[in-house]
Amino acid sequence: MAVTDVFLDRLLHHIKGRGIPVVSLDECVARLDSNDHSPFVCLTFDDGYRDNYDVAYPVLRSHAAPAAIFLATGLLDRTSPMWWHPLERALAVGENFGLGASRHAIRSETDRRHVYAEWADRFRRLDPAGKVRLVEDLAEANPHFRRSDAFESALSWDMVDEMARSGLITFGAHTVSHPVMAHLSESDLIEEVGVSRDRCAARVGREPRYFAYPFGQPHETGPLAPRVVAQAGFSAAFTTQATTLRSGADRFRLPRIMLTQQTQNTAAIDAYLSGLTELIKTLGVRSHG
Repeated sequence: MAVTDVFLDRLLHHIKGRGIPVVSLDECVARLDSNDHSPFVCLTFDDGYRDNYDVAYPVLRSHAAPAAIFLATGLLDRTSPMWWHPLERALAVGENFGLGASRHAIRSETDRRHVYAEWADRFRRLDPAGKVRLVEDLAEANPHFRRSDAFESALSWDMVDEMARSGLITFGAHTVSHPVMAHLSESDLIEEVGVSRDRCAARVGREPRYFAYPFGQPHETGPLAPRVVAQAGFSAAFTTQATTLRSGADRFRLPRIMLTQQTQNTAAIDAYLSGLTELIKTLGVRSHG
């Protein structure tokens, strides 16, 4: 799901060349409310990676292109680990991985995917303190699993301050510890949403209007999270359901399209902007209805 700076630059040149505006989150939601059907692009980045500042921000600034970054505030405060980052890197280069009896040899891409899924599931089921302990244990037992990747790959609040002052970047909330929200009790949901909102407000200088669900598929968001987010005062919230935005969509279950390695090309972008992908999906549903 990583987008290169080269492709981001090419994407923005291509969209501008087609006369399609790149809009802020405020304008995106306003267009949905006004029933405006003209095409537009709104760029969002999740979690708060340091490379949003080091890599993406210079490209966005060179194009004067607005974007949004949803912050999991515990990552920036270095109290919650980006556990997936060292896990991905360790599995990419290591020949075995794990703890004790749970150590597996990695001989193929299939092994790599299996081991990643196993450890990702463990992390997702732990509370924040448990995630920190597991990071420490894995770092001690696996030389390629680096603690620094879990805690130092996030933005600093100084970087957030600079980008906020530019007027190009909108900051939204993304919980504190990046949990699977469907696994949380209502009280824990309220705390994750409220604390991340308040932390963003304190550091950015204004209360965030928008929220993005970690992971973001329906089974990961769960039924309670949208109601909790709405009650916390947000104007809209975003999932990772891969469809284009439409007027009339549920403001607390808005879709977003992730640009994977396979879709980082202008042909894929043009297909999304044409509406063709949605038409094909609709025809597919009807043909099987």
